Amino acid sequence: RSGVFVALGLWVGCAGPSPVGDDGGSSSGTASSSGSVGLDSTGASTAASSSSTNASSAASSSDETSAAPFEHEFYTLLTPEAGTLALHSNLPPAVDACLALPAADPPCEDLDADGLVDAWEDVVLDRLRPLRRLDEAESAIDDPDAVQADVGRVTTAADGSFRLMVMLGYSRDYGSCGFTAHDGDSERVVLSLAPLPSEGAGGVVIDQAYTAAHEGTASDHGRFFAGDELAQLVVTPDPTTGQPRWVVFPSADKHATYATLEICEGISPVPCFDEDCGPDGVDDPSLFDVLPVVGNAGELETPRLTDLAALGFPGDDAWADQDFCGGQGGSGCSASVRSKLLVDPFL
Repeated sequence: RSGVFVALGLWVGCAGPSPVGDDGGSSSGTASSSGSVGLDSTGASTAASSSSTNASSAASSSDETSAAPFEHEFYTLLTPEAGTLALHSNLPPAVDACLALPAADPPCEDLDADGLVDAWEDVVLDRLRPLRRLDEAESAIDDPDAVQADVGRVTTAADGSFRLMVMLGYSRDYGSCGFTAHDGDSERVVLSLAPLPSEGAGGVVIDQAYTAAHEGTASDHGRFFAGDELAQLVVTPDPTTGQPRWVVFPSADKHATYATLEICEGISPVPCFDEDCGPDGVDDPSLFDVLPVVGNAGELETPRLTDLAALGFPGDDAWADQDFCGGQGGSGCSASVRSKLLVDPFL
């Protein structure tokens, strides 16, 4: 068991921007322990260090480098009014607003051409996606080949709010009572995020949440949270930053996603149709916490991520109209990743 716990701890330690590299899956800059991103300022430094005997050229160079380099400051917090999870960010989400910042080298790149700054999207995805708290009987814990990873999309809604859609991927659904097992398991959560100007130009707060459970099936137990119901969402200190982090509870082996233990375990009293969530009778529940690697898929027509091999799912694609098979190949697995990223449950 202790070896398993170490593995889970390493999974938590992998939290952060997407590892997919040059295709834009990672946040700009390097996050410090305080949650502040310091961007490269090599262009400004080069201009500042260059010398010229021409006085007017030197003055021009000084003017061009007078603005301080932009530093992205971000962190999660609970709002003082309602205790709702929010994100502080001094980076505006809109590309036009980013380009207008009075600072040198703001990270305004928009590779997926959706009008939102990639660096802001990546921080929203990294900091507001949920930690998974597994049941102690979850088969993936003792499966050396098990893989978990997140694939996300951040987009703008018609009313000016934002959507964070996250596919919670598992390499296998282990079934219930020896039945319904299959390769690949694509679950999801969705957040509606309202602008929160008091927490910076890119500040947002959760104003609605959706947890999918057996989505689209006869036993669909998806759940919406808004208003006072948002207080039911579980928050815990992030294992790396210590800042507030949302927690969800996947059911043992089937991975239906629930916001609380009570909702999960109140689904059905009938054996093989009931759900078990969360570690019971353990000394340290945090040993069953998983915050896996994550990738930002971008947009359907202008993706930032397609091939999911870098996340541990070879053969799977973020935007292809194909079953998600958890890197196992084949067909007849789970719903496509794209279906988890394109359908807005709040409409």
